[in-house]
Amino acid sequence: MLAFVMANSEPEQSEWVLERIAEVEGVKEAYRIWGVYDIIAVVKTESIEKLKETILNIRQLKHVSSTTTLTVVT
Repeated sequence: MLAFVMANSEPEQSEWVLERIAEVEGVKEAYRIWGVYDIIAVVKTESIEKLKETILNIRQLKHVSSTTTLTVVT
């Protein structure tokens, strides 16, 4: 499964959140961005169950206020 997870962080915490997201299993790349979201992460997992687990791990990080996930359809 391939997905892009956009996350918003609490003000002044985007660098900390970026570092933690990059450490989550299944996250292949993560970047700070400008716009509606603060961070985008590229997530690649072997199954939908692992994808759900990875997204949940990102959402539960301290200072993450919201996420939106775009799942790639092949």
